[in-house]
Amino acid sequence: MKPKISIIIATLNSGKTLKQTLDSIRHQTYKNIELIIIDGLSSDNTLDLIKEYSDVVTKCISERDNGIYEAFNKGITLATGDYIGFIGSDDCYLNYNVFESIINDFIDDIDMISYPIVCIDEYYKNEYIFFYTLDKEDILTGKMLPHPGLFVKTKIMKKYMFNDKNKIISDYEFLLRYLIDGGVVKFRDYPVAYFSNSGVSSGNFNSESWKCEISEHLTLYKSLKLEQKYLFGYLNQVFKYEERENTKYLIILLMKNLLKKFKLAEIVKILLGIKKKHKCNLKYCRWCGRYGE
Repeated sequence: MKPKISIIIATLNSGKTLKQTLDSIRHQTYKNIELIIIDGLSSDNTLDLIKEYSDVVTKCISERDNGIYEAFNKGITLATGDYIGFIGSDDCYLNYNVFESIINDFIDDIDMISYPIVCIDEYYKNEYIFFYTLDKEDILTGKMLPHPGLFVKTKIMKKYMFNDKNKIISDYEFLLRYLIDGGVVKFRDYPVAYFSNSGVSSGNFNSESWKCEISEHLTLYKSLKLEQKYLFGYLNQVFKYEERENTKYLIILLMKNLLKKFKLAEIVKILLGIKKKHKCNLKYCRWCGRYGE
């Protein structure tokens, strides 16, 4: 029998975006999928959407939790599939054949597979591919694999779980502990998901999320007693990112004001960001302005 894939989604007032996520799963050509939704007592139409897609939602719990990682852990506990994948409630799968392709990679006895993702600017609808082929040293210095593109054997996820005391970096901590214990990650070169840049860990450098992420990294490195060079490597990445992002957005802001009367600001953003306009064949896509059949 072909492997079962357990997909876990954590939701909280996700009514504006969840339909696209669920629709991208409903139309998958590979059907041996277990879809688990852990909702944090949403007060909008999230639960109505989950009922609308009851044909693909296998399990749903709606109760108060202490954040996304506690929700993920609940989903991991419920999962009965051979592999587990996570998708954000504002993200979706790239096409309807994604799981057919992934399942062929499971033929080998692989504990963890990492795929690229396509990041989308929620406002400007620009996109770019995010892809890392990382070794252990890269990850020790803070580099992280794209979470929606990570598929892990269920027994591995149940062994490590997520540290639900963290707000942002528990997926990184899980990966780091797995690698320190001798785990191996295999890489594939085709993207599997669209990732909205509006998520919890996608804030700008000066945001509270960035400050929280840095603090959690420092605490983790100290608790694992990692060599100081890895801490310095991580901090070096952080400050390079700050300098690059601040410079880029300063240029964008300047050009936008100069070229506003020519309506060329959007073109400048695309060129500076090395991005292209999003375009897909999904039946339901808010970025394309297409809302089903």
